[in-house]
Amino acid sequence: MKKTLVALAAVSAVSAFAQVTIDGYMDRGYLSLSNSESVRNYKTVGSNAGTTTLGFKYYEDIGGGMTVGGQVNTDWADIGGATQNLGVALAQNSGFANSQSFVKISSATAGTLQMGTPNNFTLTNATAIASPAFSTGIGSTYSSAFSIANGLGTGAAGYGGLVTTGASTGNKSSNNAGARAIRIANSYQYISPAISGLTFSYGLTPQNNNRTADSGFKNTVGVTEYMLRYTNGPIDAAYTSIKYDVGSNGTNVTSLADAGGSALTQTTLASQDVTQNLLGVQYQVLPSLKLNVGAGSFTSSAGAFQGSSASYGGTYTMGMVDVLAIMARVNDTTAGNNDRNMTGLGVNYNLSKTSRVYYRYDSINFSSAKDQIAGSVQKRTAIGVSKSF
Repeated sequence: MKKTLVALAAVSAVSAFAQVTIDGYMDRGYLSLSNSESVRNYKTVGSNAGTTTLGFKYYEDIGGGMTVGGQVNTDWADIGGATQNLGVALAQNSGFANSQSFVKISSATAGTLQMGTPNNFTLTNATAIASPAFSTGIGSTYSSAFSIANGLGTGAAGYGGLVTTGASTGNKSSNNAGARAIRIANSYQYISPAISGLTFSYGLTPQNNNRTADSGFKNTVGVTEYMLRYTNGPIDAAYTSIKYDVGSNGTNVTSLADAGGSALTQTTLASQDVTQNLLGVQYQVLPSLKLNVGAGSFTSSAGAFQGSSASYGGTYTMGMVDVLAIMARVNDTTAGNNDRNMTGLGVNYNLSKTSRVYYRYDSINFSSAKDQIAGSVQKRTAIGVSKSF
């Protein structure tokens, strides 16, 4: 259900009505995490099955099959946490409009243009096509704890849509850094009209490479992304590719995500290219059974990131209950051979079309190709309530 407000828009000498829609998702649940390094065990309350968010969408039909408008979203991290330090107080440091924010113009015949900070096509493929509906929460192959890709990305907390190196997983080197494409500031996206179920999408984030001092301070990473998607009948399939290009002068990225949350930190990205590809297929086998398959790869010009991924999952519906399951593996082919794998499980008891009680579990091994090290095995269990509106 979406609650709609009607706002008065002034247009020249006449009045017209523009529709403003408020929608979102609210999630709170109890989480227990156990880790093979016991000091890292903790319990907390927060969003475990998805991202709590509030969105404003405003569009006007200008005739001729065209609409103009945009949307602004704000994501909320819970201000509670496992540790009560200044980092907790800054959990919501990005403030209003810290999520998607873009202007959009659509034509039924020419397609759609989005400008600002829209979600990446790769995010859609990874969370809605190549895997069951775990979103980016527990059990997801695209969460802050586990990702099917290594290298550069935009999913790191505190960076506000800026490209940086993915967070290290377990006690491993940066070669085992899980990275995600979530959204990138200063982007353009074009989505073509559907032709017999086939659409083509292209995204561009301009590169700035003029600054030669201060390790590339004020330079930005250039990003190109495309998606080819086919949706027809029981099949929903997509191929996405995203390429990050750090210029010859490097890039210096400023973050609020330091360990204590008390000061800004800076990360320098050396000149390199990183490409991440993903093929996702979703097939509705039966009205009650949906299967998902994902196959990905990642490479870099400097050789620091090289490997592939595979995932298999599905959703089975029995009346008011959905059962979700997935298995994923990342094969790192660099000299470090830092493989990792994950098993995710979920159950939704749907109270209505928009509300549910949920259970989530995942087991992650960050050193599946090596002898176990401290902190390399992690298990998360959560139970909570979520509501869409």
